[in-house]
Parts: sequence; structure tokens; C-alpha cells
Amino acid sequence: MSRHARLALAVAAVVASAACARPPARCPAAGAPAAPSADAAPAESPLPPPDDQLARWQAIRADGDAPPDGTTAAALVPELLDYLASPDPVRRDAIAFEVLATWVVLEPRLDAAEVRALAAQLQDRLAAPLDVPDGVYGRSFAALALSLVVARDLADPAAPVLDATGRRDLLAAARAYAQREDDLRGHTGAKGWAHAAAHTADLLKFLARAPTFTDDDRAVVLDAVAALVVRRHGFNLHHGEDARLAMPVLEAVKRGVAHDALDAWVAALAAPLGEPWPDPFDPALYAAQRNARNLLVTLFTQLTLLPEPAPPAAAHLLGRIRDLLAG
Repeated sequence: MSRHARLALAVAAVVASAACARPPARCPAAGAPAAPSADAAPAESPLPPPDDQLARWQAIRADGDAPPDGTTAAALVPELLDYLASPDPVRRDAIAFEVLATWVVLEPRLDAAEVRALAAQLQDRLAAPLDVPDGVYGRSFAALALSLVVARDLADPAAPVLDATGRRDLLAAARAYAQREDDLRGHTGAKGWAHAAAHTADLLKFLARAPTFTDDDRAVVLDAVAALVVRRHGFNLHHGEDARLAMPVLEAVKRGVAHDALDAWVAALAAPLGEPWPDPFDPALYAAQRNARNLLVTLFTQLTLLPEPAPPAAAHLLGRIRDLLAG
């Protein structure tokens, strides 16, 4: 498990403990073999070499992420934002994301206004151009860091960071990003994890828990998941994304989604499965078929494990998936 994935689990535990403090408890993967996809890496640029700034940040990490004397966490955020978009996994994962996880959620050093300012900059990155070399890291890790913002927002219901409008704006930005990202590689080699689908799923998972969201808002969460799964982007998501993408769906249906919206969502996932086998081979269709099947099987397993009686939307979704898989 990657370092940032371990930290994401720690953040999830913080939020889960807050969620479990109020009833009903709302606490929280089977794949197919990989096939040809669009996972080929674009032209590679070299990793940036070590420098004095990197050594300073490594010293900050060694000192428990404490800002050096004479400065503040907020003053150092611009440097972390630069690192968060770096193609270097040491700067991006081991420093920028992990320090932000500490300062935003685990041992907060940024106040609510500073977290909102951070969120605005990260949200802008979701709409950044797609043709910038190594740009996927900035976009994808913006989504992952925004999951920290929403985790902080949910951690203390008496002191939220975002209001209802801010949450909906972020949800709209997350869906738009899910509908447009064209680099959905998982692990990329020397530059580490891009993992845009998984990181967007993490953001959607936390958003699905928003206490101000309605059934319609949670249907938007499902729509964003579908965009990552069956859009003809050509990427066979075989780096554990099905488990991550199942989580926002589970969080949404535990809280409520209209049955007709669930029916339409399952139909959207099933659509590529009903298409005839293409001749000649169509890698984009094949990827959509494998992604849909993997998510549906993972959801079926997870939904069957929910305590009885299952929430109405969860029970309805399980029935629709059972019918589809049995057919």
C-alpha cells in the first residue's frame, strides 16, 4: 500500500469516528485480468534533482511536520501546493500530501479560513488544461487533497469548513473532472501513482457523507462514478480502482438515492455490457465493459455485507445488481 493510501486510511478513520458518534452509524474489492488499454505512458520528462528546498522539507518531516521557527503552516502552503503537482513522488506523496494530511486533518495547523483558501486553489486545479506534460499529477492530487478538506469539514459538525453551497460547488467540480480527465493510469513507474480515478473516488466518498446533501446531490455522486467507469476513455482500471469507486456509491446509498435514479445509474453501467463484441477489437469498449463488470461485482459483494436491515436505497441497488448479474 502506498504511503498516501495509508494516510488516506488514517484520515478516513478520523472522520468515521466522528460519523459514528451520531446514530444511525454510517461507517464503512473482485477484478478481472488486465487487458490492452490506453495505459501507455506519455513522453517522460526527468525527475527534478534533490535541492536545498527538498532537504528543508525532509527536515520538517523528520521533526513531526512542525513548521520551522519563525514561520507558520499557512505561509508554507504555497510550497506544498507546488510539490503536490510535482512528478517526483518524494515531493508529491511523501511530503506534500502527507504534510497536508497532518495540517488539515490529523493535527490541524490551518484554520477554517486557511483551509477554504486551500480548497479554492485545489478546486481550480481540477479544471486545469489536460495537455500539460505531467499535468495529471497536479489534477489527480488536487482531488486527493480536496478529500482532506471535506474530511476536515465533516470531522466536527459544530465547526464545518464548508457551507452547503461550497459543498455543492465542489461536487460539481468533481463531477466535471471525472467527465474530462484523459490520463487514468494507475502506477506510472518512476513517477509513482497518478491514480486519478481512485483519487476522485476518495473525494466523492467524503462528499457523499455531506449532511446537507439531498438524494439529488447523491445522484450526482453516482453520475461522477459512472463517468470514470464507462466513459470511453480506453483505460482498463486495474490498479484497485473498483474498490475505491465502490465507496462513494456505498456512502450515497446508505444515506438515500431515489430508486429511479439508481435504476438509471445501473442501466448506464450495464450499457457497454450489452454491446456486441466488436470486430475489429475496440479497446475503449473493452475497457468500459471490464470497468463496469468489476465495479458491479465489487458493489454486489459490499452490499451483501451491510448489516440488516439495509437502508432502502442500498437494498434496491443490491436487487438491481443481482438481477443484472444473474441475467
